Formats: sequence, structure tokens, C-alpha cells
Amino acid sequence: MPRLAAIVLGGWLVALTSVANPTEVPFYQGKRITFLINFTAGGPTDIEGRIVARHLGKHIPGNPRIVVRNMPGAGGIAGTNYMGQVAKPDGLTVAFFGPPLTQQLLQDSGLRVDLSEFVWLGGIGQPLVCFIRKDAGGGIEDAQSLPGLDEFKAAGIRPTTSLDLRLRMALDLLGAKYRYVSGYRGTANLVAGIMQNEVQYSCGTILTFHQIIEPNLIRPGVAATLWYFPVTDADGQQVPDPRLKGIPTFIDVYESLKGRKPEGPLYEAMRLINNYSVAMQRASFVPAGTPSEAVGALRRAWEALPQDEGFVAEYTRLVKAPPDLVQATAVQAHVAAVRGIAPDTVAVIKQFLGGP
Repeated sequence: MPRLAAIVLGGWLVALTSVANPTEVPFYQGKRITFLINFTAGGPTDIEGRIVARHLGKHIPGNPRIVVRNMPGAGGIAGTNYMGQVAKPDGLTVAFFGPPLTQQLLQDSGLRVDLSEFVWLGGIGQPLVCFIRKDAGGGIEDAQSLPGLDEFKAAGIRPTTSLDLRLRMALDLLGAKYRYVSGYRGTANLVAGIMQNEVQYSCGTILTFHQIIEPNLIRPGVAATLWYFPVTDADGQQVPDPRLKGIPTFIDVYESLKGRKPEGPLYEAMRLINNYSVAMQRASFVPAGTPSEAVGALRRAWEALPQDEGFVAEYTRLVKAPPDLVQATAVQAHVAAVRGIAPDTVAVIKQFLGGP
């Protein structure tokens, strides 16, 4: 072949190759993500999940469409089982859950998957605030009169959830007289039960407190705020949450009623449950085996949220508190830490629940 013809042919082949292999298309280009939420529509997990869904997509290369779907049931377990047993590991189904870490810790028979096998993307931390109807047990204005109340009903979702355990353990530590009622499908249903006076006491996240409890129960004078559960450090010292300034902590209430700080196996169990729950009240993940391109894109999108002024502004406006975002490495560490809780502590919790 003459030299000139070879050069022309070589240049044509290079051009053809460059057309056949254009710049790599983003993994999510032209795709749709189902954003699965494991509690009912209108509840706090749903509200926060929809805020995240509205902003996450713009940080994912390819700008996929994100569609929210609710899958409530069994205190968040139904959706978790779906993610581990049914959802395809194709990057197109992303969970935003109240993760059932305590249910796994206690080997809840309804949970059929191992949370540590999921690929975690990020999360949001939040404490619980507890409240009670003022007409409960003969009448109450604040936590100081709680021990003298007649029996009232405490409302929860499922005995093994961190919400139910904390709200019950607190009452037991204070010696309150109550009857526990579970089975509410989500916080929104639970609060409705309190508004209808089916039950009188429960707890909720910051979002629940500001969006539902304050306007419907606290400000009209129907209910009183009792306390919130603070995170405690390695020395057992509480770390106050500036977002709840003006609300007493459970530790402060206990000390004012008992004349000493809380201690003992039951309190230590509650403290451990509370610390990992507050650190990761919500979390997002995908099934094991999800392509690395998808995981990388989703994690980078989570990392971009704290700098997204639109997201932070909308979250703060609805929750009335800024988001406490947790990234993938920290979330995976929280999941691993829960698996490493001492068997003696697990035994205390199971005994509290009426087990052997």
C-alpha cells in the first residue's frame, strides 16, 4: 500500500474509532431511580426522604429522574426485607429508611436480611423528643409530676424498635405507671392516636415535634413536652443538642426527680440504643452487588448535599432545624458498631422485652 494511502486509511480508522467510542455516558443517563421509603406517606421519614429526593438527583451525573415509593410495615422491616430479597442490585432502587438496627440487634424474627450486607450511602442524625397529653393519668403539666400519675397509655410502633424501647425504658427508669400499646404503622398514625386520646404518651424526631406535635398538641395546650434524649460521650456525659434549646434532657429530668444521675444496666442499654439511633435516625443504602459506578455516583451526591443551599434551606424550613448529615464511612461504622454491642447488654434488652 502506498505511504499516502496508508496515512489516509490510518486517519480514517482513528476517526471511526473515536466515533464508536465517544466520551463515556454517565451511569444514570436516561434512567429512573425508585427512592424507597419504609414508612407511611406523610410521616417524618417520608417528609425527609422526599426533601432528599428533590435535591439528590441534581448532584448525580446524568440527572436521573427520582420517583418516591412508600413501603411501610412491621416497624420498617417490610421495606428492609424487600431491599435485601427482592430489589435488583442495579442501582435503580435506593432506600431511604429509618433503619431497623435494633431489630437486627435483637434478632427480630420478622427481619430476614443482614443490614451489614447493604451498601450504605449516607444518613441524617436526629434525637427524640417525648411528650404527653396534659389530661393523662389525672393531669400533668410537666415531667416533675410524672411519677405521681395514675396509669396512662404509652404508644409505639413495634416492641423491638429503638423508638419503642427508649420511650418505655425512660418511663421504667422513672417508675411511671403506664400500659404499653404498639402496632401503629408509623409516627403520623401514632400522633393521630394521641390527638384522639386513644393513647397519651410517645416520642418523635425533631421533624415530628416541630411539624406535628407543636402545632397540634403543644401550642393548643393539649400536651406537654417532657424531655429529649441527648447523645452521651464515652464518659457518659450528655452532649446537648442546640436544635432543642429550652427542652430539658431526660438526664436532667431524672436527676431532678431522683437526686442523682441515671445509672445501671437498663440505663446503659438505653444509652447505647439512643446513641446509635440519634447518630443515624435515617439512612440510605442500595443492595449488595450494586455496580460501583452507581455507588460512587450516589455517594458523591450525598457528599454534595451539605453544600446545597437549596436543600439545606428547604430542610431547615420544614424541620425547623438544620440537617445533621452523615456520610457513607460513618454510616457503615455505625452499622458495624451495633453488631459489636456486648452480649450482656443485648441480654438486658431482651429481658426488658420479656425474653429469657
